[in-house]
Amino acid sequence: MGSTQEIKLHLEELQTTLNQLQTGMNEFTSYTTTFRSNTRDRLKNFHSDFIAKVDVLLDNMNNDVNQDLIKQLQEIYQAGKTLLESMKQVDEELGEAIGGDRS
Repeated sequence: MGSTQEIKLHLEELQTTLNQLQTGMNEFTSYTTTFRSNTRDRLKNFHSDFIAKVDVLLDNMNNDVNQDLIKQLQEIYQAGKTLLESMKQVDEELGEAIGGDRS
């Protein structure tokens, strides 16, 4: 017969990782938004075609990089959150079925 292995669920570690991902997403969004706002504020007194093009460039940076990356990170976060919730539910059900404590 084969040997049995104990499976240990590290739900707290997964929750910590999800929290870190959420914090990172918030900081990234804030950083890019702050950069764009500060750059615009510094250039607003200048009136030229170049400044107008820089303004468009800042919008494109936000739309192309920031939004796509944030969307991907949010999808990863949501998948991780769904996995965590499912693991907690299964862990609780197994704990109740065997009459033991949660892992």
